[in-house]
Amino acid sequence: MIAITEDTVSAIVTTILTVGCLWLFYPAWAVLVAERVEWEIEQLSSDDTQRSKLPVLSVVIPAYNEQDRINEMICESFGYLSSPRGKLLLQRLLSCSKSKSKIPSEGLYPVVEWLIVNDGSSDSTCDVVRETYKNLIESTSKKNKNNENKTSACSVLDEEWKIVSLKMNSGKGAAVRTGMNLAKGMFHLMVDADGATTFGLGLENLTNELLKKQSITAGNNESDAKNRDDPMLTVFGSRAHLEKESTAQRSFVRTLLMKAFHFFVSLFVSSKVHDTQCGFKLFSKSASDLVFQTLHLRRWAFDTEIVLLCDKQGIEISEVAVPWKEVDGSKLSTSKLALAVASISMLRDMICVRACYMLGIWSVKRRHPSRHKN
Repeated sequence: MIAITEDTVSAIVTTILTVGCLWLFYPAWAVLVAERVEWEIEQLSSDDTQRSKLPVLSVVIPAYNEQDRINEMICESFGYLSSPRGKLLLQRLLSCSKSKSKIPSEGLYPVVEWLIVNDGSSDSTCDVVRETYKNLIESTSKKNKNNENKTSACSVLDEEWKIVSLKMNSGKGAAVRTGMNLAKGMFHLMVDADGATTFGLGLENLTNELLKKQSITAGNNESDAKNRDDPMLTVFGSRAHLEKESTAQRSFVRTLLMKAFHFFVSLFVSSKVHDTQCGFKLFSKSASDLVFQTLHLRRWAFDTEIVLLCDKQGIEISEVAVPWKEVDGSKLSTSKLALAVASISMLRDMICVRACYMLGIWSVKRRHPSRHKN
């Protein structure tokens, strides 16, 4: 029989604690030692469609191996924004921005900036995006030729299209951060490439909430011109209203994991947000700059760090229900083991994020950061 000495026990305990700390703080040291995220920008829109105008809305679409889903998503989004309803929504956004004075109101219309962020895809995602853009332009040109009214909704949107390709797969968080920091629009919309959220109705719901929030903010800061002109605004799309229905359709294990995730989000991140993971979020530029110049997490749990950063930086989050549906082709395995591992990893990330900010390992950027982008 092998005698277990006190030194052996001490060594085992030390090893367990060391491995545990390394595992718990893995997201922090992974960011520290990982290679810098690098990217290349491919301009799809030609020079003759570019005007010296600040975009009203930047649509940031992170995409990793999305060749089967991104075409439909882009077509739906473009179709809405080039419609009369979409044009009206953009004008409403323009009306509440401090930068509206930079854009002549007569004869010119709001610009939309599209940033498709390719997260090191190994399929034909970029080729599909290029082909989709080409088909949209051809379709729009044909409609304009057959339409005597040259100010039709299809012809007024002067759009900027870019593919931002990360040189290696770096995670959804890294893709969103890159796109948001490159975006020039007065408002930044983060939207998933799968098209799970109905774009038009979803954006209208977020915009209505944002404008209502902007009005309240302006009313509460009548003596503070800086806050009134440059409010920190963010609105999250939420699927919380679908929770009862989804619970009825999910297995017991998935329902248990979902409820456990919500519990730990409220414990370690915030109890103010019911759905952190919906990939449909709208930010004013000032709020986007502040959050995404600070964001560290590169993988799935980055949404929870966004919530924590908003809380620490005094940016109030509003939630609003959006139409949402399940879409085939999820990158997350639906097996019970894979879901359990993913849930544990996200819990680890949430604890790590909270600890890193509490211990001062990560610092929080303060309001009114420099607008300069590297």
